[in-house]
Amino acid sequence: MTRGELQQVEFEAGRHALPAGGTLVLEPALPYLLVYREPPDRSDPGTARLIAGEACWIAARRDEADEAREIVRRLAQDGSAEHGAFLVIELWTASDAHARRFVVRAPAKPAPETSARLVQALESVATLQPGLDVTLQTSDVRHPPGLPALFTVSESWEREVLVLGLEVPPIFRDPETGAVFPRFLRQLRRALSHALRKAVYEFVRVQTSAEVTHHLGLGARSLPDVAWSIDRALCTIERSFDVLLLTAPVNEREARARFEQDGFAREPQFHYRLLPMDPDLLKRQLFALEMEDIDDPAIADLFQDKRDELDTLLTMLGERDSEEFRFSSQRLYGTVSDSLLDTAQRLLAVVPAARRRAPDAVDARAFRDRALAELDHYRTRYPALSTTAEVRPDVRGLLVSRGNLLIGQDLQLDPRRVAPLIHHEVGTHVLTYVNGSAQPLEQLALGLAGYDELQEGLAVLAEYLAGGLDRNRMRLLAARVIAARSVEDGATFVDTFRLLRDEYGYTASGAWQIAVRVHQSGGFTRDFIYLRGLIELLALLQKGVALDSLYIGKIAQKHIPIIQELRYRRILRDPPLKPRVLEDSAAQERLAALRNGIDLTEMVCPEAG
Repeated sequence: MTRGELQQVEFEAGRHALPAGGTLVLEPALPYLLVYREPPDRSDPGTARLIAGEACWIAARRDEADEAREIVRRLAQDGSAEHGAFLVIELWTASDAHARRFVVRAPAKPAPETSARLVQALESVATLQPGLDVTLQTSDVRHPPGLPALFTVSESWEREVLVLGLEVPPIFRDPETGAVFPRFLRQLRRALSHALRKAVYEFVRVQTSAEVTHHLGLGARSLPDVAWSIDRALCTIERSFDVLLLTAPVNEREARARFEQDGFAREPQFHYRLLPMDPDLLKRQLFALEMEDIDDPAIADLFQDKRDELDTLLTMLGERDSEEFRFSSQRLYGTVSDSLLDTAQRLLAVVPAARRRAPDAVDARAFRDRALAELDHYRTRYPALSTTAEVRPDVRGLLVSRGNLLIGQDLQLDPRRVAPLIHHEVGTHVLTYVNGSAQPLEQLALGLAGYDELQEGLAVLAEYLAGGLDRNRMRLLAARVIAARSVEDGATFVDTFRLLRDEYGYTASGAWQIAVRVHQSGGFTRDFIYLRGLIELLALLQKGVALDSLYIGKIAQKHIPIIQELRYRRILRDPPLKPRVLEDSAAQERLAALRNGIDLTEMVCPEAG
């Protein structure tokens, strides 16, 4: 492509192929460009990926260096004319394979706040490995060795273009062989992305007329087709099985009767649903997904986490009814910490059990009717809501699966527990499924990796906000922690049952219900995340995190910054629904109390029993 031909090309927003295999990516109305030019005299694997995934960047092969230079000059000139100024940051790696320093090269006077912000942001990047540091060099030479400057000093002044150079130590490669460390490269790319965006935002905010409200909004506002394809593939794999259904016993009623006949002294024998899929085949599909093709750091992080989680879940399903299942459960959900155990023991010691009321219980069908009415309420606000509630003979208690509320046919509830559980199941679990389904990323409906803990914390919070977190419910959350720790310590079902009955005062029925959940399939210790999730959520609220933002879909606490970024980038939309309980003035008063900080024992609502 000649200079004359380049002058005729209209570089619109989108992805453009350069003549020798390089790439140009542009987003509209953003007055900056990240530049990488392949060195003319050495191999430089991995470096171009440090900027791939950003909103505006060009990565040129050595055979198209002249064309790339002309493209940069033209884009900078046009962008400066439109926005009043333009920023170019050129990145390259140090020629010394053992270099440990990030070097920012900047002019002495123009926009010193931009280079200072870049240096400051790079300090965080330098914490990725010991011995890294950052330095600022004032220089007219702000381009890599062996390549011509993109602009002369006078040209950059005349055209209102600020050019910064960034020399990166090649810490993502083996210094002896030059082989790339792929996982660390992804980690470095993510950290460097934030640093670059912070510097760009400082420039855009101070020097240009462009409207950008946050540095996170400087990321790409569209995703490549490969990202959407992998998202769909991950969800297809996940939809082929339901972990909660496949790990729950189908003969619980019979096993309980036999356990009672045996004087609570013999281990119950549980049976499970047949697997509707082959875990090994799904794993093959899972690891055939070419995630290395996803350049967007935020999306790559989400997808890598999900693949790892699905791998563990598939392993667990192949280990049902064995001791190995317990270890996979611990790998997935973590273990009960000593501090969480202490909290659970304290709650059981200071929160007395409440006497159960006379048997004017709400049965499964009556609860289903209440749930359907609640779904109808949400449907008036979001007509696309298509989930339902149904009574099932093969379900214990309450369970939301793929957005549908499944109700065990033997369900019997204290009437005072109905409203809190409606807000728990419909107002949290179903609602986040519906909100997630309204997003372009399908994983937000099924759940990002590790979403369970925050999800259950939100669900228990809904019970409290509704005024229905009673003494027995709080004790149950604590007892589940005790039981999970018992399983982790190698206890048998009988051991856990006796612990709950003899040391913590549970009835035989209550001890059974808790023990069966944590011992099913060989040790499904997930139940302790209810209390841990609530505690972690309270800490978030006290830090001022907006509660509404947590209902966008099924997300984990660690994903909150990524979700915030994707919303700034306009990849995610505002959720269509908010929990009904948040409309209540009493709930808002309770929420305010939580933000000010209260003890877990103070969350027990006296009027709830």
